[in-house]
Amino acid sequence: MKVGIVFHRDPTAAPSGIDLVRLRAMTRGLLARGIDAEIVAPVKEPLLIDGAIPVAPLESLGTTGRYTVVKTCYHQSIKLVKDYAGPVVSRIVRVVDKRLPLRDEALRHELLACQALIHERAQGIVFNNTLNLQRWRQFYGGPQEAEIIPTGCPSSIPRNTPNPFQSNKPAALFLGSLAAPRMVHVLNYLAQQSRDDWEVHVIGANKTALYGAQNELPLHESIVRHGELPEPEVWQYIEHASVGLALATGPHPFDNDLSKMFHYLRGGLPVLSEDTVYTNYLLQETSYGEIAPFGNLEALRQGLQRLLRNPPPGPKEAVMEHMARRHSWENRVDTLLSLLRRVVTTMEL
Repeated sequence: MKVGIVFHRDPTAAPSGIDLVRLRAMTRGLLARGIDAEIVAPVKEPLLIDGAIPVAPLESLGTTGRYTVVKTCYHQSIKLVKDYAGPVVSRIVRVVDKRLPLRDEALRHELLACQALIHERAQGIVFNNTLNLQRWRQFYGGPQEAEIIPTGCPSSIPRNTPNPFQSNKPAALFLGSLAAPRMVHVLNYLAQQSRDDWEVHVIGANKTALYGAQNELPLHESIVRHGELPEPEVWQYIEHASVGLALATGPHPFDNDLSKMFHYLRGGLPVLSEDTVYTNYLLQETSYGEIAPFGNLEALRQGLQRLLRNPPPGPKEAVMEHMARRHSWENRVDTLLSLLRRVVTTMEL
C-alpha cells in the first residue's frame, strides 16, 4: 500500500505550528510501520524533509497507480485531489455550518464548499472528536468510514533543558495560534492583572485578522511574544513555564479541541482551562490543572493564582508518562492505518 498525504502548503518550513508537527509525525509514523508513505504538496520537485520524509509535487496525484489511497489534512486539501481517481480519506478539524463557528465567517463559503466536496469525494473521514463526527452526520449523513483521531504528542521529548525565560517571574504560557479575538482579550486581562505575580508569554502567530477581527488585535505591552518557534525549542519553554493557558475560542465545545493541552501535559505543565474546552477530558484523566467557567475573567485570574501558589499534587512525571503512553503519535498512527486499510479493502470489494 502506498499512501499520499495531501497538504495544501509548502511543508518544508520548520515545524512550529501544530499542522506541520502533526503532518510530519503521522507521515514518519506510517514510514516506521513499513508503509510506503509520502507527503504530496505544492513543491516544485521531489525532496526529503527531516532527512527521511519524502515530499512529492502535486502533479504526482495524476500518475495512475502511484497511490493506493490518499489522505487530505484540512478542508482546503480536498481541492487538490482532482487529478486522483482512487480512494480518499479526509480530515476535518471542525465542521462548519451556515452560522457556526462565528469566527469562520470570512471563510464560511469556502469551508462549506470543501465540506460538500468531501461528502461527495471521500470514502473515509477523520475527526478530532465525537462532537464534530456527530455534526457531520447531522448535516451530511453519509456512508463514509469514520474515525476519531485526536492530536497526539511525542513519546520522547527534550529534558533538562536550559531555562529560556529572561525573567524570574512565574511564566504563564500560551502556546499556539491566537485564533479568536477573545483569546487576545483574555490574555490582555491576565497580563494587566498580574500585579507582578506572573508574566504572560505567547508562542505562536496572531491570526485574529483571519478569525473574526478586521485587523490583527494588539497584545498588552507587558506580554512577552516569542513568535513561532521550532518544536524542540517549544518543549524548552514548556519545561520551564509555570502554567499552560488553554483558552477557548468561544462558547461551543466542538470548536474548542485544543491541541496545546496535549503538549502542556506531555511536558508536565499544569493547565488552566475554560469549561467549554472539549479537551478538558485530559485534565479529568490527569488531575493536573484547573477549569474556570467560560467568560469569567475573574475566575481565570483566581485559578491562575492558585495554580502558581499551589501546583497540583503528585509527581509531574506520572502525568508525562500517562500522556506518552495513552496519547502518543504512535497510537494515532495505528488508528489512522486501520482506517486506511478499511477504506482500501472496501473499495476493492
